[in-house]
Order: sequence, then C-alpha cells, then structure tokens
Amino acid sequence: MLQIAAKIYSLLTREERRKFFLLILAMVVMGLIDVAGIASIMPFMAVVANPKVIQSNAYLSWAYHGLGFDSTTHFLITLGFVVFFTLLASNAMKAFVLYFELNFVHLRLYSLSRRLLHSYLSQPYVYFLGQNTAVLSKNILQEVSKFCHEVLRPCTQIFSRMVAATFIVCLLLVVDPVLAVTIVSVLGGAYAVIYVIIQRKLARIGEERFIANEERSKIAGEAFGGIKDLKMLHCEDYFLERFSHHARKAESKMVGYGLMSQLPSYIMEVTAFGGILIIVLYFLFVKQDFGSTLPVIALYAFAGVRLMPALQGIFSALTILRFNLPIVESLHRDITGGLAVPDHRAAAITPLPFEKEISLSSIVFSYPDADAPVLDHLDLSIEKNSTIGLVGGTGSGKTTTVDIILGLLTPRQGSLSVDGVPISEANVIQWHKNIGYVPQHIYLCDDTVAGNIAFGVRPEEMDMEAVERAARIANLHEFIIGELPQGYQTLVGERGVRLSGGQRQRIGIARALYHDPDVLIMDEATSALDGVTEDAVIQALHNLLGKKTIVTIAHRFTTLKECDVIYVMDKGRIVEQGSYAELSATSRRFQAMARSGKPTKMQSLPAQ
Repeated sequence: MLQIAAKIYSLLTREERRKFFLLILAMVVMGLIDVAGIASIMPFMAVVANPKVIQSNAYLSWAYHGLGFDSTTHFLITLGFVVFFTLLASNAMKAFVLYFELNFVHLRLYSLSRRLLHSYLSQPYVYFLGQNTAVLSKNILQEVSKFCHEVLRPCTQIFSRMVAATFIVCLLLVVDPVLAVTIVSVLGGAYAVIYVIIQRKLARIGEERFIANEERSKIAGEAFGGIKDLKMLHCEDYFLERFSHHARKAESKMVGYGLMSQLPSYIMEVTAFGGILIIVLYFLFVKQDFGSTLPVIALYAFAGVRLMPALQGIFSALTILRFNLPIVESLHRDITGGLAVPDHRAAAITPLPFEKEISLSSIVFSYPDADAPVLDHLDLSIEKNSTIGLVGGTGSGKTTTVDIILGLLTPRQGSLSVDGVPISEANVIQWHKNIGYVPQHIYLCDDTVAGNIAFGVRPEEMDMEAVERAARIANLHEFIIGELPQGYQTLVGERGVRLSGGQRQRIGIARALYHDPDVLIMDEATSALDGVTEDAVIQALHNLLGKKTIVTIAHRFTTLKECDVIYVMDKGRIVEQGSYAELSATSRRFQAMARSGKPTKMQSLPAQ
C-alpha cells in the first residue's frame, strides 16, 4: 500500500502537492472542531441528567460562577446553544473541506489528462506503431477520470476519515480508556480482517476489469474506423458479439467489487448495535449508577454516529484503491515512467539551414520485433532544389526511406544529415520546419477546409492568403469557391467524410504547401486523383521544379518523367538509379514496371 501511495504522490506536481498538504491541514482543523462538538455533548447531558453536577464539577462550577449565572435553567440553555453552534461550526467546516477536496480532485482531472496527452504527443513516431490509439484515447478520457474519482478522492477521504476517527478515539480514551480500547479493537480489527481476506480478490478482479475495458475500447474503435466495410459486409453482429463479451465481463467484475466494498457495512452495523448493548450493560452492572453514566453513554452514542461512517469510509476507500490499482500503474508508467516528454517550443523554432544536400549514409533500420531490416546499408544523396523519385516493389523500403528523411524514424545504424549536420533529437524539429509532407492516407479533422489546410494553426493566426495560394497549386481553389456552400469555411466532417478521396488528397497537398517549405515529400500523393486532376496538379507542381527539393514515391509513371534522378529500390537497398530516359533504355526492372504501368510492381531481376 505504501508503494501505491508513493506512485499516486509522484503523479502530482509540486504545486499540487502543496495544495494537497493544505487540504490535509484543513482536515486536521475540521477534526478538532468536530471532536469539540462531540465533547460538548457530555457536559450538556450531565446537567440535563443531574443539575447538581454544576456544583460538584470544577469546570462546570467555574463556568457557572465565572460567567455570572444565577439560574440553572439559563446555564443549561446556554450550554445547549454552545453545543448547537459548535456542531454548526463543525458542519460548516466540513462543507468547506468538501469544497476544497472536490476542487482539488476535479482540477487534477484537467491537469492529469493534459499531461498524459502531452506525454503521448511528445513520443517519437515509432512509439505509435506499437500502440492502439483507442486505448490511448481511453486512458486520457476514461482512466484519468477514474483515477481522480476512484483513486485520488478516496485518498483524500482516507486522510479525512482517519483524522476524524483519530480525534474521536482520543476523546473516548480520555473519558474511559478501557472501554475505548475495547471498542476500537473490535471495530478496527473486524475491518482489518475483512480487508486482508478480500484484498487479493479485489486486485485480481480490478486487473481483469481493466483488461476487459481496454478490449471493448479497441473493438468500438475498430467498428467505427471500418464502418464502410462493416456496412458492406454486414458484419455488425461480429463486432457486437466481441464487444458484448468484454463489456459483460467488465461490468460483471464491477458487481463483485461493489459487493465486497459494501457488504462489510451491513456486518458492522450489527456489530455496532451489539457494542451499544455492551456499553449500556457495562454501565448498568459495572458502574451501577445509570444517572451519572448517562452523559458518557450519550457521548459514546454520538461518537459512534461519527466513528462508524469514518471507519466504513476508510474501508471503502481502501477497497476502491485496491480495485483500481491497474489504473495507478498505467498512469504512473505513462506520465512519470518510461515516456520521456521533451520540452518543445515549436512556434519559436527556426528552420534548419539547408543550402546543399540531404544525405543518408549506410542507413540500417528495422521495426520493433521484426527479424530482418527494412533498410540495409542504404546510401542516398539529394541535392537542394532537385527532384527525385523512389520506385520499387511492395516492401522494398520506399516509405521507410521517406520516414527516415522526415526524421520520424531513427536508424539503427547510419545517419541522416543536412549540409553535413547530423539530424538528431536536438535539431529534428528545426528540420521539420523545412518540410512539407503528403502521406498516402490523408487525415482530415472535423474542421473547416481552411482549418485542414492550415492544420494545427490557431484560427486567429491563420494566413488566408497562404491557404488560398496552397489551394491553387493543389488545383483545389475553384472547387472550394464554386461548389462548397461556405467556401473555405465549409466543414469537411469527421475524417473528411463529406469529400471524395481525390478532394481529400488535394487538401493534403495544399496542407503540405501552406508553410511554403523548402522540401516537399510526396508518398503516392496523387494516387486518389483522376487522370485530368492529376495532370493539373502535376503541372502546378512543375512550376516548383528547381525552386524546391521534391522527393516523390510514384504510383504512376507520368509523375516520374520530370525527376532529375529516379532510384529503384529492392529489399531495402538502391539497386539502380538514373533519369527516366536512362532507366527506360537500360534497366530491365524499370522496363518491367513501365509495361505494368505501376512503379510499385516489380519483378526481382538482376541489375544490368
């Protein structure tokens, strides 16, 4: 349990820890006021039971004479008001502490979800190749909420109830040590025994619920992500069955957890009632003076009303913590564990100087858990303002080569350098400032056309002239102003569902050109365009030849004719290179691809 507490504490920032200690201090003050309210019951009940106690009790006598009372009735009424206002102050303090506690917990939900998203977004590209984004989203949106409400708040409640219980027990010890020790031992011991019995079961079902919840999040993400295929293949039942299995399992674990956390309260109610009987019988037969012991019985009864919920609250909070241990482990791992969060200030970073060439030297790269390298001692040099093409069969390493140039992947061996300066974690963001990238699959967010072209730029900082310039180059401007109802302010829908594949791809091309980059990298960027539109886009890009460095993975041979150099790749290496005319005349590989009409369809032939 101490390890769990340490991990929870480590998830708080320094300022949050300071606020947590202030909350604990407020709880201590609340406990003192609460015990004062409980203690005030005893003298009031003593005077009610026997007014003569005013004279026999030194403290009551001092208060009676010192404050100038001449009537027992007036003194009793005053004591009643003291009890009332003490209890009122106690409850007011409880309300304040509750507000402080809720404010602390809910603001931590904001803080932790933001820090977790920051942690994920700061990871290198290769990290996401092994992750399920539905699980990452679940961690941010669901597990952080569960952590705050079912881990952090129970922690504050444990402190609150422990402070209250400690002060109440101390008061009872002063009044009657033997009876107090007996009661605390019985009640505390009973809760401790029950917790020891169920803690392993709680940990196990908590882990099973966490895994089942992950699985149903994955399945829901898969169903919505492939909704078109799902509708065409009518496989709704398949996804429903998979989802239902894990959803039922997750909720069945919640039944067991709820039973184990609440059942002890029913057992302890019977125990507490038995305790009250024992107290009454103890004073009747041992003390043999019920009148003088009525104040003590009243004190214990009122203390019991406060102590039992405190003990049950501590027990419930401990069971909640034990059940939600997997959430603590997951957040601790992702926020303070192995995921480093570099300090990036992208807006203030200037582009890396690029005047001569991009060089890939002896690049060896393999994906995690892969046996063979995807790139095997690859060497490639790209001169500034040149246009190169990459062709080769599926799995030849074209896209991986582009990802290396982009700085998204770090080679296992070899280096990427620009003008002789190696690209590393220290300067890769500067290098990104030079690049416009058009991937095979364009991602569009549920925003306007302009917002998707100027992707990641705040609306108030958006340069509409740059948006329109990029749209014109991508042969998109006429479509936007002529066919979209709100022009550049038209919403495209989630993932661009209201647009055709070609329209989405042209928005992706415009996005790459928005910042007017020195380097333009296109990974089959015109594959979704029809022939006429592709020719128009190629003609627009033709105007950039000699002005920008262009790297393209082609899906049609028409896009290769303008390349200064074409590199033919096979099994992670460059096996041939030359201009379009040179390769057409001398390369059997290139000729075979030309006959098929697809630069990605290649037979394994010996180089000529």
